[in-house]
Amino acid sequence: MNRAPDNPSLLWIVIEWLSCIVLAGVLIAAALPKISNPDKFALAVYQYQLLPTLFVNPIAIYLPWLEVSCAAALVVLPSARRGALLLVAGMLLAFTLAIAWVVIRGQAIPCGCFGGDDSSAAGWWSLARNCGLLVLTALALRATR
Repeated sequence: MNRAPDNPSLLWIVIEWLSCIVLAGVLIAAALPKISNPDKFALAVYQYQLLPTLFVNPIAIYLPWLEVSCAAALVVLPSARRGALLLVAGMLLAFTLAIAWVVIRGQAIPCGCFGGDDSSAAGWWSLARNCGLLVLTALALRATR
């Protein structure tokens, strides 16, 4: 994908900032419940049955802090924005594939996207939301210089 020109138009600057602000907000909203209830998030991760049990607790503990770090970099550290966007894209791709796997298998498990208390099941809505966030991430990556 081609990057934005070296002298971006106002439109690309606005797209970059709005995308980063929205993504940062979603990342913070997703991370805070996970940080406050890592045991419930660990259960949600376990229910996906995609990781060896050994990795469930470390993922439940460290993933939310990675989300917070990426959110901060998107808004506060312009020099780290492109790297943060690449990490966000990787996380969203992994999350989307995990949700798709659950939908394909017909499992009815909590999404876990916004913590372990997430009452919504992983399903088509979760897939659509993540695809939208991936498009937003791609737009922000296109706009970054």
